[in-house]
Amino acid sequence: MNFYTNFNYNSNAVKHLISINILVYTAIYVFPQYRMENIFSLYHPLYDKFHIYQIFTHMFIHSKNLFLHIIFNMLALFMFGGQIESLLGFKKFIILYFLSGIIAAFIQILFNTILIFYFIETLNIYKINNIINYLSEEKKILIYNSLYSPMMGASGAISGIVGAFARIFPEHKIFILPFPFPIKVRKALLIFVFGSFISTIFNISPGVAHFAHIGGILSGYFIGSLFLRKIFY
Repeated sequence: MNFYTNFNYNSNAVKHLISINILVYTAIYVFPQYRMENIFSLYHPLYDKFHIYQIFTHMFIHSKNLFLHIIFNMLALFMFGGQIESLLGFKKFIILYFLSGIIAAFIQILFNTILIFYFIETLNIYKINNIINYLSEEKKILIYNSLYSPMMGASGAISGIVGAFARIFPEHKIFILPFPFPIKVRKALLIFVFGSFISTIFNISPGVAHFAHIGGILSGYFIGSLFLRKIFY
């Protein structure tokens, strides 16, 4: 399969999404006084900085401190999105993209909420603020990241695109580090999901929303299955 087939003609959604993400990323640098990453990133609903619009806007915000964040996301969107949009069409692709991103965010927030309740046994924000200071440094950082650190980036939505790709093109092979040989995309995603789960359990890369990636992949795979039935049957 050629990733570039029909991209220039039938991938308007992908091109628009990449353009918007790059423009927003540029605006964050050009207009730092507006602190757009603080306004439009997604905060936990228990935190007073949470606003309902962030469920949508966080997908267009990327960390200005980590340039590879947006590079890898846009590269994955370009590589997998063109083929999926050519097959599904503009409207279904947009549904897949944003619905996967929303579900991914919900699953990460749900996981964070369970984590907070597990260690503190309450979801009362005032009690949490009083108790958090008495926790060990490791648990304090864990709760702080779960409650106060915002989610940002298109990773959840793009994970959904990759999940749908694995459902629709399961035999397609890709390279995934550290393997020096191509493997089927479905197996690659299983490895990625397992790695994300292990990273969460052992608190590897604590600044990464691993469950958002897992949720995006699973939701994209499921939505892709629904679309696949209508396409081929």
